[in-house]
Amino acid sequence: MAFQLVQILYWLALATWFGGALFVAVASRIVFKTVQESNPILPHVLSVNLEGQHGTLLAGTIVGNILATFIRIELVCCVILIVSLAGQAFFIDLHDPAVMVPLLLRAALLIAAGLVVFYDWRFVWPRMWRYRQEFLDHADEPELANPAKDQFDRYQKESVTLLEILLFLLLGMVLFSGGASVIPASHPVVPQQQHQGGVAMSGPVERGDVRQ
Repeated sequence: MAFQLVQILYWLALATWFGGALFVAVASRIVFKTVQESNPILPHVLSVNLEGQHGTLLAGTIVGNILATFIRIELVCCVILIVSLAGQAFFIDLHDPAVMVPLLLRAALLIAAGLVVFYDWRFVWPRMWRYRQEFLDHADEPELANPAKDQFDRYQKESVTLLEILLFLLLGMVLFSGGASVIPASHPVVPQQQHQGGVAMSGPVERGDVRQ
């Protein structure tokens, strides 16, 4: 029962994280395209709307707010996956390479995904928001506003790129989770046929009793 609970938590967290990342990655491109086509003018931004800067700023703000909310979901999913992977290691047979190797690969991919989220959360997103605010504060001063706008666009694109890398890592976790046969350590091995001393034997045999 405990092993089934671990598996439920594992797949629920992984599916939520992967599905959310896929949605945000697709939605961000649609938001940018739709807003830029509309070419809006923001009344609270004092700068002239040159080269559709208002639309780019609005689209970046929308995507940034979505990413800020999604990061909190990512952190929760990451913690649940760490706990569930530890639970899998407790229940499965760690002496079986066919089970152990995929588990190590999933753990490595999870660590990489966690590092990507942490870097985006603590380094990219704060800088992106700081340059956005700097652009708004100096919108009527092009010599200050334009460099801030360029930096805002740069970090916003970097955040989207990190999201795409995260999707690749989570997809790897899905593939290695589906292909690996995670068997509880207490589950008996049932060979189709075993010959011992010239006599055919069948039935459940414990792992320690199976000899090549």
